[in-house]
Amino acid sequence: MNLPRSRLQYRFPAGALAAALVFALIAGALAYALGERRANEAAHQTIAGMQAAVEKTAAIAVYAHDAPLMREVLEGVARNSLVRQVDIVDDGGRTLLQGSGRAAPVHASEAVVLQPLKSPFDAGETIGAMRIEIDGDQLQRVARREAWLMALLMVGQAALIAMIVFLTGARLVSRPIVRLARALAMMPPGSTQLLPTPRGHAHDEIGTLVQSANDLLSANAQALQRERELRQDIEAMEAQYRQIFDSTSAGIFVLDRQGRLINGNPTVLKVIGGGVRDLRQMRGRDFLELVFARPERARAMIEQAALRNETMSADLELRAAEGRTRWAHCLLSVQEARRPDETTDSMAMDGVVEGVLYDITERKQVETDVRRRADHDALTGALNRNGIDEAIDRHLAHGDATDALTLLYLDLDGFKQINDRHGHHHGDEVLQQAVQRIQSELRRNTDLVGRIGGDEFVVALAHSGPTDVAASQIAASIVARLCEPFELDGGRAVAEIGVSIGMASFPRHGRQRRELMHAADEAMYWVKRHGKNGYATALAEK
Repeated sequence: MNLPRSRLQYRFPAGALAAALVFALIAGALAYALGERRANEAAHQTIAGMQAAVEKTAAIAVYAHDAPLMREVLEGVARNSLVRQVDIVDDGGRTLLQGSGRAAPVHASEAVVLQPLKSPFDAGETIGAMRIEIDGDQLQRVARREAWLMALLMVGQAALIAMIVFLTGARLVSRPIVRLARALAMMPPGSTQLLPTPRGHAHDEIGTLVQSANDLLSANAQALQRERELRQDIEAMEAQYRQIFDSTSAGIFVLDRQGRLINGNPTVLKVIGGGVRDLRQMRGRDFLELVFARPERARAMIEQAALRNETMSADLELRAAEGRTRWAHCLLSVQEARRPDETTDSMAMDGVVEGVLYDITERKQVETDVRRRADHDALTGALNRNGIDEAIDRHLAHGDATDALTLLYLDLDGFKQINDRHGHHHGDEVLQQAVQRIQSELRRNTDLVGRIGGDEFVVALAHSGPTDVAASQIAASIVARLCEPFELDGGRAVAEIGVSIGMASFPRHGRQRRELMHAADEAMYWVKRHGKNGYATALAEK
């Protein structure tokens, strides 16, 4: 890992030097101005002091008109480098004596200092004045020299302080931090190494920083170790759940909201059967259409699950595989999720369908067998009395006045003699063949045959009324078939019977099952009384 180019150890001194430079410039400018002003003040004070020193001598010389003394005074004053010209004038302003000096024009009124001279004997009497012209150029040179000296001292002081701050900061702050940064950069990810505390920084902010960084590194190392352990635990749990997912007896699958397969476990193939060997062949295809015999029921369950936000369950028939009907108990739930809808700039509902399949084919077969034994005659396979009664009641309950139903009440003629002559086992054989012959004459799969007594049967012809020629044709064909000889015991015996049939239709002969059965029974007895082996229709209900 490379350290950044903009390093702290360079930025810190650069900032310190920049600040020192700005400070030095400001301080130098202020020092220059202050030095120049102080030099001017000092020069004027020097001139004033010099005037005060020679004032009495000059006053005596003027009072006594002592020219040599006045000249001596003027020459003494003129020796000062700041004096350009010095004169002594009387009280009328006439020049008494002009001293030597560097004659030059006066630059400004401030460059001339006029010192009054008082009488030695009367302080209130002015007898003249000493006029001193200051050398402005010399004064400026002296002032600038003083100002520059002070400015250089200030700049040097600022530079020295900046250097001291830089060296101190580099030693105490930036250099330890740079070393820490290098040490931290050299640590590999996930390392348990700790940063060393720089010498002399155990109890200051650098030491606190190192300790905090080491605490963070230790916590990070512990978190990484814990994460590794959790990852191992999760991987172990995933392996266990995967084994359970793959080996469970329940078929588990996930669909999108359109019913297309996303994923599933191998048990799904065992439950649905068929020629699919790999579940991947079904991915992306309509799972409901491929698997269920009535996919609309599964779709309705999905809609109800999404609407109620609960799991729906039902027994569903699967598509026949290898000629065998299969059933599965199916549980379906919808897991909704919100996603952004790019077309409407809003949130749209999306999700998946989670499903579970249990193979209940054997249970369904047992239930079917139990129901068949409950409503079918064990000997002939036809509906028993309870089964045919329920079938007729269902038709009457779900139908209307225009939905016709015709009942044929059959009683076998001469059956008792078969039992007496050939035995009950042959009688049973006649009953079985009789039911087969009756069923062979029916034309619709909705037509039913029921055995309601020993040799009494009821045929229910759905959607057939009293004016329907088909009902009479079926009755006639049944009479003809049952009057044909019955071969018994593999052809070693022959038996003959007849049949009397009474017919009653809904709603002409009644609106309840009992009424229809009674009307058909009356018609059947009428046939028996009039020669048997025939059929008749009941009289209309009064």
